[in-house]
Amino acid sequence: MGVEFVLQEVRYALRGLVKASAFTATAVLTLALGIGATAAIFSVIDAVILRPLPWSEPSRAAMIWSRWSAFDKTWVATGEVIDYRNWSRSFAAIGAWSDGQINVTGDGEPERVDFAQVTANTFDVLGVRPLLGRVFTQTDDVPNGPRLVVISHALWTQRYGRDASIVGRNARLNGQPYEIVGVMPAGFALPTDYQNAQPTMLWTPLQIDPATAEHGSHGLYAAGRLAPGVSIAQASKELHDLAQAWTREGLYPPQMRFDAFAVSLQDEVLGPVGRAIGLLAAAVAFLLLIACSNVANLMLARAEWRQRDIAVRTALGAGSRRLVAQLLIESLLLSIAGAAIGLALASVGVQALTWLHPDNIPRVGTVDVNRRALLVTMAACVVVTLLSGLFPALRALAGNVSEGLREGRSLTTLKSGQRFRSALVVVQTALAIVLLVGAGLLIRSLGSLQRIDLGFRPDHALTMRISLPAASHATAEAVVGFYGRLLDQVRSLPGVRAAGAVRSLPLASEIGDFWLMVDGYVPPPGTNAKGDWEIVTDGYLEAMGERLVRGRSFTPADNQTGQLVALINEEFVRQYLSGRQALGGRFRLGGPASRPWVTIVGIVANVRHNGVAAPIKEKFYIPHAQWHRSTGNPMRGMTLVVRTAGDPSALAGAVQAEVRRLDPTIPVAEVRTMDEVVARALSRDRFTSALLSVFASLAVALAAVGLFSVLTYTIARRTREFGVRIAMGARPVQVLQLVMRSAFSLALAGLVVGLAMAAGLTRFMGSLLHDVTPLDAWTFGAVTIGVLAVTALASIGPAWRATRVDPVNALRAE
Repeated sequence: MGVEFVLQEVRYALRGLVKASAFTATAVLTLALGIGATAAIFSVIDAVILRPLPWSEPSRAAMIWSRWSAFDKTWVATGEVIDYRNWSRSFAAIGAWSDGQINVTGDGEPERVDFAQVTANTFDVLGVRPLLGRVFTQTDDVPNGPRLVVISHALWTQRYGRDASIVGRNARLNGQPYEIVGVMPAGFALPTDYQNAQPTMLWTPLQIDPATAEHGSHGLYAAGRLAPGVSIAQASKELHDLAQAWTREGLYPPQMRFDAFAVSLQDEVLGPVGRAIGLLAAAVAFLLLIACSNVANLMLARAEWRQRDIAVRTALGAGSRRLVAQLLIESLLLSIAGAAIGLALASVGVQALTWLHPDNIPRVGTVDVNRRALLVTMAACVVVTLLSGLFPALRALAGNVSEGLREGRSLTTLKSGQRFRSALVVVQTALAIVLLVGAGLLIRSLGSLQRIDLGFRPDHALTMRISLPAASHATAEAVVGFYGRLLDQVRSLPGVRAAGAVRSLPLASEIGDFWLMVDGYVPPPGTNAKGDWEIVTDGYLEAMGERLVRGRSFTPADNQTGQLVALINEEFVRQYLSGRQALGGRFRLGGPASRPWVTIVGIVANVRHNGVAAPIKEKFYIPHAQWHRSTGNPMRGMTLVVRTAGDPSALAGAVQAEVRRLDPTIPVAEVRTMDEVVARALSRDRFTSALLSVFASLAVALAAVGLFSVLTYTIARRTREFGVRIAMGARPVQVLQLVMRSAFSLALAGLVVGLAMAAGLTRFMGSLLHDVTPLDAWTFGAVTIGVLAVTALASIGPAWRATRVDPVNALRAE
């Protein structure tokens, strides 16, 4: 087959497709939907999963985590980092870091950015070298060592204009000068950055002091580079053995059930979203199969209508290879046109991801329809051509030539083709049902999450993060006085109903616990009471909309000289004060025995803090003005919460102006409404359910088109039969019932197969569902009713057309 032959067949196919405009438009649109969805989801998979992580040999590095009776996965302690370095043989090197936020001043407007304190070898453990300058050395990472900073490529670009001479200059962090010693390459991130709203913008030395390292306070992340020949499983086993040995030695109480384990960097970053992305990929594969079967149905019907043309070409000497090639070229042209439109739809779909705002899906912000997506689209064209064109082409050649010349259609081909088209409709319906059930389960799960009582009211609440540097606010009096003056000014703004401040904003930051001594509570041997610790100002409960169950809230009288007081949540009462009078009870923060007792003056309803569906833990609230009296240190970093009468975003500028009026060097960060905070906490569930719902809707529409086309073709083929029935006295309703019965027989077959497939496949969705079982009866029932309704809508038109057949014209046409 030469070039001239191919061009001739292409021209012939184009003329045929132009003449059959309705067929061409339907087939191209069907393929565009299937191929476009494939290109869009591949773009997501490529950005989130397939693109290399920004480290050297990430398979040879792992995160190190702790766990015990109260926590399934949590931080490590400074003493554990040192012990792992000394005792572990599975890791060639172990690095550690803590994260937080810091104020950057000088060289521009004040700015608050995410930062991390890292051990000197953290960059080596991750296998990344700086773009400019150097990273930290062991001599930098010592107690009271030099003030040095490595900045990110993004900060270097945004704040310093990519100045190549930046190394050696000073940056002011929290009011203190730090020497910039290096700039990291673009895209570098710590493994923990992928679950945060903002990436880390700069790094300073952690400077652990071995003399004060301990095993009680867990607040560090750790990662290790595996030794040669060691697997993740072997490293985890060694960490477990070390934890068991330390427990036997008395370092941890047996009741704590302390343990440690390793997780590969790949699983750490992508594990939480892998199942959701895999579900979407499977959904797209189903959608593409439905599109292919739909086009195959259309092409088979078209090929049977062209049986006379094929028979003539065969009689004139055209070989079967040439005829198959001609039909495949026609299918390829349809696929190319569908792919071109599909790529445009994929680009629009990728842009729509920003509207869904799935912030807690790693790297989703970098999704684009790139060269690799184009290659996948081209591959999809080939697959679509073969799936939708080859079998119809072979079926078209199966007819008898003499019968085709005489009748224009082979009776045998017509009957077998009808069975094949009916089978395709059953397959389409079954696949669509699987997608519908999956989407229904996710929608039900999302609805269940949205109905959870968060313990606060997110509407009309504005939040922003503020931190006071020690250089300019050295004393507790200065810190407390600043927040007091700020809240007074904010409360005086028009439209403000209440204002307060909190250390850890619910659903926006992970809160940790503090061990306690609760008066009258005797913990089991080897354990102690504990509680998530929250620091708030007066007015916070009202601003956040948290509910006071009993007692009183904080007031301005709970100041630096007043009685030490606290609020506790309902879970705290259940755990430590059950059966006793909670109000008036006492506890003190763990640590030195000289720490004062704190009196409980109120009980607050439980609040969802670490996640919408996360377990609720014991929690206590201390007035901001009194925190330093228990610990010796004031809390400088707080989140301002403002409850407004109208749109909270409209007051953001006015509130920030009040901060600048008090101190123009203090940056304001993370300005957002609580509605946005809650939306981000649910964004992954919303993202998955929305996309799967779109795919399921497209699948149902394509299945309905397939059913409609089969019924239309069947009625056209049975025109004479319907004419005879009507001529012999059949009433229109009987003809209508005949066609509808045929339609529902196909739908019911697809329903049975689809529900059985869904029952088997949805069990893999268990980890994505909340308060919904994979075999949820409401979902399966709703899908069944919906499919039957769609079947009725798709078949009523062709069925009505069958009742309008004129017997005289039908018999004359035959």
